[in-house]
Amino acid sequence: MSVLGGVTQIVGGMIGGGARRREQKKATANMNQKMQAYESFNFENNFANLGNPAANLSTPASSLSNPAANLTNFAAGMQNTAVGATNFASQMENTAEDLTVNTQQADMMAQQQQQGLSNVLGSMRGAAGSSGIAALAQTLAGQQNQNLQSASASIGQQESANARLAAQQGANIQSAIAGESSQNQARAIQQGSQNQILSAQMAGSNQMAGVDIAQQNQILGAQQAQANQRLGAEMGFQSSIYGAQGAQNVQESEFNRTGTLLGMSMERKGQADQARADAKSQIMGGIGTIGDAGADALSTVLGAAEKAPGLAAALSTSDRRLKENIKLVGKSKRGFKIYTFEYKNKKYGEGVYQGVMSDEIPRENVIINQDGYDMVNYSNLDVEFKRV
Repeated sequence: MSVLGGVTQIVGGMIGGGARRREQKKATANMNQKMQAYESFNFENNFANLGNPAANLSTPASSLSNPAANLTNFAAGMQNTAVGATNFASQMENTAEDLTVNTQQADMMAQQQQQGLSNVLGSMRGAAGSSGIAALAQTLAGQQNQNLQSASASIGQQESANARLAAQQGANIQSAIAGESSQNQARAIQQGSQNQILSAQMAGSNQMAGVDIAQQNQILGAQQAQANQRLGAEMGFQSSIYGAQGAQNVQESEFNRTGTLLGMSMERKGQADQARADAKSQIMGGIGTIGDAGADALSTVLGAAEKAPGLAAALSTSDRRLKENIKLVGKSKRGFKIYTFEYKNKKYGEGVYQGVMSDEIPRENVIINQDGYDMVNYSNLDVEFKRV
């Protein structure tokens, strides 16, 4: 019963062995792929290239111009209106220079004296005779002539006095006119000068007011530009931080997903390894049971192997002493050397086979048959025993 039980245990362990190996191989490949992705995951510092937008901020106030630098001095161009003032006194005329003597009255008195003399002579001609009249007439004529000269001189003096008074009055009038004109001109000059000063003061004040307003506008514009620039820099920096944080979160999520997939693949491989380990344990337990029953039992197992190709593949004779034309053709992923060879004794098989050498694998995977040669349990290796 122990032999039959061992065979049953071995056959039970071998059933589905190919599927378990394929699953284990796929699980191992998937785990290796996920492990490689996990190990080669490239962490990027999304904050490393954050710039400082405020580093190159300009200072608009540094280029402010000084509107007061070229202010016009309106007082510098003021004219002295008194320079060309007219001297009206220089235009006064001397009216006394053209005074004349009025002789009309003297002429009239002379005529009257002459007429009187003629009348006297006429009245006295009969009394005095011709010679007496002549002498008297001559005397009267001389007296009359003196009287006429005296009257004429008196009239002339009066007329000269009148003329002098008229000339003096004319001079006074001209002096008054000239004085009034000079005063008017002085007032006009003074008023014009004051107007110019007032105009210059108002123009200067207006210009200064314009300069102050322009300066304030420039300062306000520069301050606003600086504030806008700083705000733009802060917003740009915040945007960069948010973008980097978003990229960092995406990267962390991707890494977590990769880690989760790796864990799932490792769990899958663990299940596949456990399935193969359980099958191996079952086979090894069956072999141990048969081994206890003796060599005849092992022959029974080999006979069963002929009817179960999977069992034969799992317990292939791989002793180097039974092989020839051995050639190394590669290595498995777990590092087992793979060879092609032929059996010296054709009872073990004819043709070229591929597999491992029993002396190069862990001893827990090796079983010694009744002839003392090694048999390899390929179910626990990542090498397939096959005829090529």
